[in-house]
Amino acid sequence: MGDFNAVLLAADRVNGNAVTEGETKDFDSCMDAAGLAELKSCGSYYSWSNKGQGNLRICSRIDRAIANALWHSKFVDAVVDYLPPGISDHSPLVMSWMGCVLSKGWIHVQVWTKLKAVKQGLKELHHKDFAKLDERIEGLRADLGQIQIQLASCPTDSNVQQSERDCSETLKKFLHIQESAYRQKARIQWLQVGDSNSKFFFSAMKERIARNSIDILYDDSGKKLSTTQEIQEELSSFYKKLIGTAASSLMGVDAGVVRKGKQLSAADAEMLVVPVSDAEIDAAIKGIDINKAPGLDGFNSLFFLKAWEIVNYKYIDTYLRIYACILDKTTSFLD
Repeated sequence: MGDFNAVLLAADRVNGNAVTEGETKDFDSCMDAAGLAELKSCGSYYSWSNKGQGNLRICSRIDRAIANALWHSKFVDAVVDYLPPGISDHSPLVMSWMGCVLSKGWIHVQVWTKLKAVKQGLKELHHKDFAKLDERIEGLRADLGQIQIQLASCPTDSNVQQSERDCSETLKKFLHIQESAYRQKARIQWLQVGDSNSKFFFSAMKERIARNSIDILYDDSGKKLSTTQEIQEELSSFYKKLIGTAASSLMGVDAGVVRKGKQLSAADAEMLVVPVSDAEIDAAIKGIDINKAPGLDGFNSLFFLKAWEIVNYKYIDTYLRIYACILDKTTSFLD
């Protein structure tokens, strides 16, 4: 953590000369070769300025806190606060961590609360086939190693050969399940490779958890909020202000004023209210990447793809009902 005297991204400098690829290449290559990634940060984005006035002020981000994958996994909740620089030209960097891990539970807990009829079945399936997955994999690796040691001393023994094949297939199955779980949690869409990238996915998953958490927040007056209660109260207050208060009556839209502005043509307006076909809904569902985040009910797109023949009519009917309701409220405006 400190002054690297180099920028990493095009957005790391304001005013002055534009950031070039030559400036970032060495730093970027070093980070990549060493397996380093920047820690989550808050406060000012830029860490240095020349204290110039007006357009002569140049700001850049040359101070950073970086760490390897192991460090990120050990300190998931670490955050670096870029403080005001005071009389210095550099911002002080202060790292802190909460020292606690909040368990989010299994994603399908949300499903169980809504599908009580299958709750027990899902629990039994998870306990039977997926519980203690990492321990099972380590055990299978050890078993396979012992079998292959036996096979080395008697390579023609058909029973040992079959044992090796069975153990190897079982291990591949659980490695695939583990990788699939990490892939879903990490949601790395650009990576489509095999070879059991569990270490990469685990690191990405940890980084994603860290970046999605809010550990430090500043309110409108500049006060630093760091406790869970303070952050919750500030977020609640902020969104309540955005939503506003309920009004007893609202002014209607003046159709005369609207018609004086730009309007859709009759053909375009008609196109917006064309009924959505079952085929369009079917194509849209099948076009969603299976690694996308699950919905509020806990189901991801893979579930719908696998169970589409069973749930499609209910899903399509629900969508068409919602669409019809929206259409009734907007048709008069489009006309």
